[in-house]
Amino acid sequence: MLRTIRLTFLNEFRLLAQDRVGLFMLLLAPIVIIAVAGFSLGNIYGARMGAHTYTVPLIDDDHGAVARAILDALVHEPAVTVAQVANLDLARAIIRGRDRAPLAIVIPAGTTATLAAGRAAEVVLYVDPIKRLEISAIEFRIGDLCRRITAAAQDQARTRLAHGGADLRARLTRISANLDALQTGVADYQRQLTGARARAEKDLQAQIRRQMGATIDALRVQTQAAVEKSIEQARASIATEVSARRGAIAAVTDYLVALQASERDFDRWFAALKAAAGSHAGAIPPPPSFPAPPAQTALAELVKPIDFAIAPPHLPPVGDAASATPAWSIELPPPPSPPALPSPQLRADLEALAPAAMPVIPGTLGWAERTVTGASANVNSFDQYVPGFGITFLLIGMLMGISLGLIDERDWGTLARLRVSGASLAGTLLGKLLARFLVGMLQMIVLLAIGYWLFGVSLGGYPAMLLLPAAAISFAAAAFGLIIACVARTHDSVMPIGAVVAMAMSAIGGCWWPLDFEPSWMRAFAQFLPTTWTMLAFNNLMIRDLPAFSALWPSLATITLGVVFLVVGLFGASRLYD
Repeated sequence: MLRTIRLTFLNEFRLLAQDRVGLFMLLLAPIVIIAVAGFSLGNIYGARMGAHTYTVPLIDDDHGAVARAILDALVHEPAVTVAQVANLDLARAIIRGRDRAPLAIVIPAGTTATLAAGRAAEVVLYVDPIKRLEISAIEFRIGDLCRRITAAAQDQARTRLAHGGADLRARLTRISANLDALQTGVADYQRQLTGARARAEKDLQAQIRRQMGATIDALRVQTQAAVEKSIEQARASIATEVSARRGAIAAVTDYLVALQASERDFDRWFAALKAAAGSHAGAIPPPPSFPAPPAQTALAELVKPIDFAIAPPHLPPVGDAASATPAWSIELPPPPSPPALPSPQLRADLEALAPAAMPVIPGTLGWAERTVTGASANVNSFDQYVPGFGITFLLIGMLMGISLGLIDERDWGTLARLRVSGASLAGTLLGKLLARFLVGMLQMIVLLAIGYWLFGVSLGGYPAMLLLPAAAISFAAAAFGLIIACVARTHDSVMPIGAVVAMAMSAIGGCWWPLDFEPSWMRAFAQFLPTTWTMLAFNNLMIRDLPAFSALWPSLATITLGVVFLVVGLFGASRLYD
């Protein structure tokens, strides 16, 4: 029992050591696939394949602080090389002409001003939609950069706001203290003013009484002098009037005296007359003549009323400069001095507060995504995987249909019998390749149709044009199957060798992931693989939504490589199967 186990155990290792295909599948095939996947996907998991992995065109239309911050951050980003360009057309040319240029950054004019005004600003990213994974990695960094710029701007604004708030509080404290001092001074001033007013009223009344007394005394003296002057003037007037009538009075007096004397004479005459009256009437002497009366003018002057024209006393006005009476002069006590105002400091604080605008917290900086081709930026993952894995299984199908078929027909003697019947080897091989070419075309059409109906795969603006890259890869895959039939000499070695080569060709050629994930040496090697050019044609039509002619050059490159494969395969088959 133990001996059987030991012999069986050793025999398995002996057989494994003799089975080169088995050893290849156990060791070399996994290493090849792991190496291809590891080198290609290293950037996703953080591996650095050298500095400045991606080229990012940047268009600075803002020329402000935000643009400088973004540029400075990207320059210090080890995985990015910034290419500053003048316009979007140059940026599109860089994205289309370079492998590792997944997007372009456009900083619109006024971004800094918009952010400073407290509004949301956006950086525009023009992306190549087939490079979604690379774009996501860079967009993550740009998003983090936008957040950091926003946070830095807001921190600076908060710092300025804090400093401004502290200064404002200090100014308000000073203003409050100044206002308190001003209020206290005003209250003291009001009290002083009230006391001064009371004292001024008392002083005013005393001064009025003193000045009124002095004025009355002066007026009394002036009035007495005026009255005496008026009396003197009246006396002079009366004297003048009396002197004018004195002659008339003297004449009347003389008349009256003469009249009295005439009355005595008349009495004597009358007595004599009475003595002689009777018998001697003629002997009566004439009566005595009466004195002439005063002249009529003298009598008129005598009876003229005396006009006592006494002039009223002239009283001088109060305060007349020509008089001796002084004008009133009231001296009021000076008002109390107003309180000293803290005007310079208070004015400076108020002027500093007056024009102060409300501080603005900067807005948020984000990004918006657009495509350089005008297609939708939201790419369906099946747009990448349906044609990619379709090409992979097309290659494997060609291995099963051509490589295995040729080896089996050689082992079974079918090719020898066909040669005996007169069929040429080249004709036989080209017939097989043509049949498998049509099968491969049908396979690709079916896969694209299923992808369209089940997974919403985009067929682009020119679905019929997809037949061109499908035909080109079917031709190249058929020629590839012929080469594997010449390399793998046995039936059992076809699938290990062919499958490893087919999967490596698919992975390196961008069927499983974007080509930009790969290092530069692998991308350079990918230019000699038909899968690379076929995926470029499919991506241009399905994802980038470019015009139909965009698939011509990649399809021609695939056909050229297919022709090379075909020549090599026919040469090898002629030496092996002839």
